[in-house]
Amino acid sequence: MTKYQQSLYLALYGILLSAIIGGLSFIFIFLESNLSHTLWNHLLGKPILILLTTLFGGILIGFLKNRWGNYPEVAHHTISELKQKQTVTYTPVLKNLTVALIVLVFGAGVGPEAALLSSLVMLSVWQSDKLRYLFFQQEEFITLKKSEQLKRMLHPTKYAQTYQKNLAPTHPNWKQLKIFINTLFVFNGLFTFTVLMKLTEQPSFISKMGTSNWELRDLLLFMPLVLIGLLAGKAYLLLKKQMKKIFNFWQNSPIKKALIGSLAISLIGIFLPSLLFSGQTSLGQVPDKYLHYSMFFLLIVVLLKLVFLEVCLQTGWVGGDIFPIVFASILFGFTLSQVFSSFDILFVTSILASSMAITIIDSPIGVALFIALFFPVNIFPIILLVVLCFFIKKRLLNK
Repeated sequence: MTKYQQSLYLALYGILLSAIIGGLSFIFIFLESNLSHTLWNHLLGKPILILLTTLFGGILIGFLKNRWGNYPEVAHHTISELKQKQTVTYTPVLKNLTVALIVLVFGAGVGPEAALLSSLVMLSVWQSDKLRYLFFQQEEFITLKKSEQLKRMLHPTKYAQTYQKNLAPTHPNWKQLKIFINTLFVFNGLFTFTVLMKLTEQPSFISKMGTSNWELRDLLLFMPLVLIGLLAGKAYLLLKKQMKKIFNFWQNSPIKKALIGSLAISLIGIFLPSLLFSGQTSLGQVPDKYLHYSMFFLLIVVLLKLVFLEVCLQTGWVGGDIFPIVFASILFGFTLSQVFSSFDILFVTSILASSMAITIIDSPIGVALFIALFFPVNIFPIILLVVLCFFIKKRLLNK
């Protein structure tokens, strides 16, 4: 086999594996969306049934934690392990996705992104190990029958080679080539995921908040709004710290602890079902409905959403916090925009939401880019100004 043939073979194999990863991601999102909607469309308005269902969910999650371990694993744990060891254990990826799916379907106020990203990291390492096996075992591999080759290529756990620094290629152009190849695989996985989402007409994760006609005079409010958002974010971080202390019990009793989360989910499902799940499905309704409620009521809803998130996270109903925090931050922005009714609503909302979310998540660029997706293009420079403020703040504090 020539070097050209080998490179082509590896590239095609990598494209196949990345398509499989994109397909698995789609299956997870498809099941989460359809199962949760089917279940809760049947449950809503039936308090006893909601309570019994969520209690069953809590028992199931606690049982699986006893049986399998502390799943689902969130993204920052997996990424941290990858940075330390240059590899991760990917055999439990299906366990990770299964428990995450149960958490989401039973109505926990968390997002799918943490467990899904964690699983994607595991699957990406799996892909690399499969490609590495083919690269280093090519002489033996080409002597095998086609059926045996196919078996080894598609076997989910065997025929993989973990990263070893002493075996890594040392060619000066290898790093650039590796970046290019990995980028190709990422885009291929995203393409597969997107096509499957379109073909099955799955709803978008992003809901637009409307149109903005902000003017230069609105900039008079810029710094006060950034400060208000920052203070709101700091208040949530204090709440998070206190709730972690409050729920520091029953560490070895996951079923008991999960049942506390079940009670919280059932109460939300009975009295405020729009706060179930991560919030992304309800976010599109905010621009049309927020004026129908008092500012006090909406602030209570924001607080409840954040408390609900923390109760879920602290009782074993683990998932992503980005979507819930962004939902609460945008709702907080719309709520306070009632005070500044003579100014552009989305101008006010975007500054409050981005400054609050950036304070909480502590990732200015990532949060800003994500929040910008919900707002019109002419708001993007304002969100970038918020990011700039936080970079200046960080630099001043580090001096």
